[in-house]
Amino acid sequence: MNRKLNILYYFAETDSYMHQWQRFHFLDELGKSGHIITVFNPLKYSTIVEANEILPEYIKNSGVKFDVFINPAPSTVLSVQTIKAIKAIGLPSVLICLDNLHAPFIHKDIAPFFDLVWLTSFETESLFNTWGCTTIFQPYAANPFQFKPEYGNELPGIGFVGSLYDDRVQRVNQLTSGSVPCIIYSDMFSRSATATAGSKLGISEIVSLLGKLMLFPVGRRVAYGRIMNKINSGKNKLNTNPFLELLPSVPFDEINRVYSNHALSLNITELRNTFNLRPPVHKLHLRTFEIPMCGGLQIAPYTDELASYFKEDVEIVLCRDNDEFISKSLFYLRPEKAAQRMEMKQNARKRAESEHTWNTRFTKVFQKLFGS
Repeated sequence: MNRKLNILYYFAETDSYMHQWQRFHFLDELGKSGHIITVFNPLKYSTIVEANEILPEYIKNSGVKFDVFINPAPSTVLSVQTIKAIKAIGLPSVLICLDNLHAPFIHKDIAPFFDLVWLTSFETESLFNTWGCTTIFQPYAANPFQFKPEYGNELPGIGFVGSLYDDRVQRVNQLTSGSVPCIIYSDMFSRSATATAGSKLGISEIVSLLGKLMLFPVGRRVAYGRIMNKINSGKNKLNTNPFLELLPSVPFDEINRVYSNHALSLNITELRNTFNLRPPVHKLHLRTFEIPMCGGLQIAPYTDELASYFKEDVEIVLCRDNDEFISKSLFYLRPEKAAQRMEMKQNARKRAESEHTWNTRFTKVFQKLFGS
């Protein structure tokens, strides 16, 4: 689809990274691809109710002929009445469910009124279908203009950028106990390795676990994993040893250099609180596509989905169990494998740039929405 669209994006935007990633990931790339994006931020109004009242009138009276309305916000931020009004105006609409794997119910009320629901995880698609939604599955991606190779001196060992919360710590403990050098870039550990299990289960959390989380299979597994993590919280402490190095979090303008130059970059796909479940629940996060887009080489747990996106031992290192994580890490970290690592990194960038951009994802969504 070569048509350039005028997009109205409903975005409860703040300065936090939790929201800004949408700016430099897909809003930036869509703009560079020729689309026009207008952001309607409900937080700029005195109340969410006021924003919802104004939005349909804004669409009709702004003087802009929008081609599509796109919304990632939950039903608490965009009301059923508002999306019904947008539908009555005749503006095609897309709901992006960025966390539908473990939080599908945040969109339940409004999802059936969108023309198309974009699911970033396929596991809960049947749930949305029972709500009467027309769905399309497209995973995350990465912006090739923001994430790009910056090769220099290779950084030794396996690098991990991000939060190692709860049971995810155990992956690093397994690697370092197997003499695999790991560098963790995280402010939560840069001063000292501390327990990450968090506080005891409170009443409100117990109610949540026994509520909507228990209404679908993934939710039940997340709830069970959360309870088991609290019971066995002693396992979730980062073990200090000579193979572990702790550094501060990586600023955004340094992320390309770190991913490009680490010999290997760790991708933990196990959903929070499910690492110890057999099998765990896997979710592909942004780093799944950021690492290869930066020309980095990721090592990750094997899943059929991930293996369908990158060619094993050519563009990615995939591991089927804990022993393989250690053996493959040691194998690919050998000094004599430097040339092979660089070849795999370059292959990964080519694959990401050709198949895993946000423009590619949105094009498929628009093709289904407009039938062309």
